[in-house]
Amino acid sequence: MPESLDTQVRVELFREFAQSGRAPSAGRIAELMGMPEEEIRSALERLATGRAIVLQPYSREVLMANPLFAVPTPYLVRVGNRSFFGACIWDALGIIAMLKTDGVVETSCPCCGEAMRITVRDNRPAPVNGVIHFALPAKRWWENIVFT
Repeated sequence: MPESLDTQVRVELFREFAQSGRAPSAGRIAELMGMPEEEIRSALERLATGRAIVLQPYSREVLMANPLFAVPTPYLVRVGNRSFFGACIWDALGIIAMLKTDGVVETSCPCCGEAMRITVRDNRPAPVNGVIHFALPAKRWWENIVFT
């Protein structure tokens, strides 16, 4: 049963996050699913252990449900009338792809601070001046996933 519950919790987490633009609390997920919050918290811990999500260190609420980030970052994504944050440019573009819509990423060059805007239409980013650079190979991202 825990695998099935974990999957249900993960689906509800993403559904609510995508609809509202905010990470739902464990209490909100419990309310939506009609379940005790303790069971939801246990499922969230298992999902975090399995690297499906990242929890905040003290509150144990959702910090990251890739590609969605629960707190402001330098990677603001606008789709329709909703806004989201990605942990990095990869996640920001992933949010637009996940939602299967057009969108805009607003960020800045980490080197010089120059504002950057990447528009995505019909699943393709418009040409921009600049380079998207990944400092670490993907296989090393989980060494410190929050700050990679």
